[in-house]
Amino acid sequence: MGVASVWGFAIVGIEAVPVRVEAHARNGLPGVTIVGLPGAAVREARERVRSGAASSGLSLPNRRITINLSPGDVPKDGPGLDLPVALATLAACGQVPAECLREVGAVGELSLEGVVRSTRGVLSVAESATAVGVRLLITSVEALPAAAEVSNVPVVGVRSLAEAVLVAKDARWCARAIDRGTRWSRMRTAAPKPAPDQVDLAEVVGLHQAKRALEIVAAGGHHLLMVGPPGAGKTMLARRLAGILPALTREEAVAVTRVWSAAGLHGAKSGLVACRPFRAPHHTASRAALVGGGAVLRPGEVSLAHHGVLFLDELPEFSRDALEALRQPLEEGRVIISRRAGTSVFPADCTLVAAMNPCPCGYLGHPEKACRCAASAVERYRARISGPLLDRVEALIEVPPLTLSALDRAAEAEPSSVVRARVTAARAFREQRMTSGDTTATGELGTRASLTVEARRLLREALVRGGLSGRGYVRVIELARTIADLDQVAQVGAEHVAEALALRLDYRREGFI
Repeated sequence: MGVASVWGFAIVGIEAVPVRVEAHARNGLPGVTIVGLPGAAVREARERVRSGAASSGLSLPNRRITINLSPGDVPKDGPGLDLPVALATLAACGQVPAECLREVGAVGELSLEGVVRSTRGVLSVAESATAVGVRLLITSVEALPAAAEVSNVPVVGVRSLAEAVLVAKDARWCARAIDRGTRWSRMRTAAPKPAPDQVDLAEVVGLHQAKRALEIVAAGGHHLLMVGPPGAGKTMLARRLAGILPALTREEAVAVTRVWSAAGLHGAKSGLVACRPFRAPHHTASRAALVGGGAVLRPGEVSLAHHGVLFLDELPEFSRDALEALRQPLEEGRVIISRRAGTSVFPADCTLVAAMNPCPCGYLGHPEKACRCAASAVERYRARISGPLLDRVEALIEVPPLTLSALDRAAEAEPSSVVRARVTAARAFREQRMTSGDTTATGELGTRASLTVEARRLLREALVRGGLSGRGYVRVIELARTIADLDQVAQVGAEHVAEALALRLDYRREGFI
């Protein structure tokens, strides 16, 4: 009879929960039982472990084996527990000394041939392994780059179960495997990386006002709604927003990679995400697909766009339920999903860019094409977007159709690199200003000391005549503050407030600007 244990990790949301994998082998009717709220994939691990061990020359004896996954009240799902279950089982059966697995963590899927494969959530596993205090983390070779980026403990990448056993048993083998991983990481870092295939803002002809709005949105992290006829260039503009955002910092890259890794969309061997994400879900996306959730909690599109851009084309075509679920993420920058088993928090600090037509046919107000929609149809179309959701969108602009005069001025377009430099400078100015004590950009109503008398007067008129809500009032101040940051001035003037109000299509139509 033998008992052995090793650290494993269960992915819950985007977090990796440490799981103590305990194996007990005794005489009795041969079989393997896994307890501790295992999911279907974890229960199937017993077959993969037995076949993988046999393929590696480490056949399990015909004994009664019980696997306990502690804590027992946390649901475990996914094949990432294959490797720790295999190591604990082999140690309980005498194939590996039990003391060699003390304070060792492992994560990886096991094939029937004994090959160790990467699984989702490797970056979160490496962070959790550091927090729990393991002395060694064993994972697949493919997962080594991502795990090594954030782990403060030695990480060993193995190709097979047999190699994992050698690493656990032999300190010299472990040192050689760590050295091999270090050399591989250096070669990978030294190798030139291909430049991301990004579209350029210079490719968009005309639309100078829309480009200006895009620059303001990028500088302040605001949300944008574009209204215009089909073919006006709304999608082209949206796809070029990520290219004018500043490069990801290391902290932001880690946060983005954590979400993408937990969703299983980012290859672990690619290391950290290098570019800001751009997500454009189809309008048939469900509420769970948009904000996250499901039977097994996964991040939604708004979380996959964390520190990037979420583009919703044909906004009124999305289901009302899915759109209303965006209220909290747009306001707080996170998604909180509660289930009977617990609560998961997904980051969702993204820039929303939405596009819609002015009417169902798309040609209301077009200078050349007549609209075929009845007034009631137009009202129903616009009513699909609720007022509370629009109140969370700072900039609402109109994108006019392309004209011949705009085509003649195509050479005047600025490339994304030039606009990105201004956006980066504006964000740096904002950081310096906030460090010096000005907190206007936080959206607090009581911190308006940097507004001029004329700017306050114009805001007061907007509040009275334009019917601004409290949230809309703060949004206009934030927009004006961003425009002042682009101008590199500390005080918000009336011209900044006027431009911010002009970016609110609903107020401009009231004749107020």
